[in-house]
Amino acid sequence: MRIDEFPLQDKNQIASTYSAAAPTVEHLYDYPRFSQDIMEQRMRDLSSREFEREKLANYLSDYNFQFSCSKQTLQNIDKLKDPKTVAVIGGQQAGLLTGPLLTVHKCISIIQFARWQERQLGVPVVPVFWIAGEDHDYDEINHVNVLKNGHPEKISLPPLNSLKTSATLMEWDSGKAAEWAETVFREFGETAETKTLLSKVKETFASSKTVVHSFAQLISELFGEFGLIVVDSGEPHFKRLQTGMLEKMVSRNKDLDQAFVKGMEKLAEQGLPAPVELQENNAHLFIYHNQERQLLFRNENGDFHTKSNEVSYSAQELLSCTKDKPELFSNNVVTRPVMQESLFPTLAFIAGSGEIAYWSALKEVFHLFGFKMPPLVPRLSITLITEKNEKQMQETGLTPRKVLQQGTDSSKQEWYETHKPYETEKVYAETIAEMERAHERMRTLATEISPSLQKVSEVNLNRIKKEIAYLHTKMDHAVRKQFVEPLSVFDQLQNDLAPSGVLQERVWNAFLYINQYGSGWIGRLANENLAFNGMHKLVYLP
Repeated sequence: MRIDEFPLQDKNQIASTYSAAAPTVEHLYDYPRFSQDIMEQRMRDLSSREFEREKLANYLSDYNFQFSCSKQTLQNIDKLKDPKTVAVIGGQQAGLLTGPLLTVHKCISIIQFARWQERQLGVPVVPVFWIAGEDHDYDEINHVNVLKNGHPEKISLPPLNSLKTSATLMEWDSGKAAEWAETVFREFGETAETKTLLSKVKETFASSKTVVHSFAQLISELFGEFGLIVVDSGEPHFKRLQTGMLEKMVSRNKDLDQAFVKGMEKLAEQGLPAPVELQENNAHLFIYHNQERQLLFRNENGDFHTKSNEVSYSAQELLSCTKDKPELFSNNVVTRPVMQESLFPTLAFIAGSGEIAYWSALKEVFHLFGFKMPPLVPRLSITLITEKNEKQMQETGLTPRKVLQQGTDSSKQEWYETHKPYETEKVYAETIAEMERAHERMRTLATEISPSLQKVSEVNLNRIKKEIAYLHTKMDHAVRKQFVEPLSVFDQLQNDLAPSGVLQERVWNAFLYINQYGSGWIGRLANENLAFNGMHKLVYLP
């Protein structure tokens, strides 16, 4: 598998500064970089902590077993019982058909970093994918993008109802999901892989009650040979492992909020953008009421209520719920990382740009509960390049780097100007200049006749110029029609590699490429030794 790489600037200010190991943000994290000496220090720090490994492993075995997980996954889960074993964790929302490509890239990042650190540290290091099933924004996960009318368009699967509940608990109509899959694959196009692949997807959907369940199934199948462990943060039984930490989050809720505010203030002092919305008296916990996930707030007496005041709890009542009904609780972006830290012996967290940014405000929150924030490792950023794309670049003279950094519009225009048989632009400019000179005599005479005609003459000039411009546009369109096919190659490259100016991995779905090449490229890519050096990877398929 051919792989190239080059530096690509991250548009997220905090993430790009962190990746560059800049001293301006180092103090915001406990481990300011992810060099090998930092990993060894993290191992020493973890060795002084205790985890409920047996309970965690037993739960993970039950959860992963329902997806017919691989023996490698079960072996990795069993390794977690060993006090020496650590985990590399990363996560993402549970998108349909695994969501955008970056989800697959994050899985590969977790697997690769875990494998690398196991070799370096000489201890068992297991890969864990944390499904953000607690999230309730269905619009973020209910679609796949396909190319229509020259730009990405969403094909969405409507929800069964309008309940604002977590993705984990949001049941779907598996029949409608199968119909949705057929629509998506029609847009992907018929290949030798399509019939078998679509049948397998529909079979997975039929056996799944929710988007999250189907997501976990597909991820398990794609990465089972690498022993990837999946866990759903919103799964009710998983909450039973969280009671102790939930109790601390409730009993020390004011301190928790103040620690977060302090972190946000540090960012503001440095002129860095706020990565998370700051809400006064935010409890940083959700509660399920009438099947809906509602954010809790804390009042001046230390009691709790939802935003609408529809539900309220005394501090003592909420504390009792943490022990008796932990499944009622759900974490937000502030408490999820700390909850994860309390459950897993986390060697490193594989993070996207957004995560690196909002974790920058959480150092004091980790410290409040006696933890160190784990080292953050920027996930691998990848663009897939097909055989067709390579041919298109040969035709246009473009490189992947230029397409990703500058787009194709300027090159497309340069090509057109070089190859068009008529000098329409030159003739247009000369005509405008000649017309303005001729019209100047009219404007001068009109103003001599009556100063009030000066404005009228200027309006008249602009009207004539607009008519000439209109003719020029029509001429240019007529010429361009002769070059529709070669010019469209530039657009196809843009849509494939950087649709709408956004990285491919944030728009297109992995199954678009699996439909074309099968799933083997994922395994080959996961088996590569990709460097965690901040460089953007170009992966050539097949």
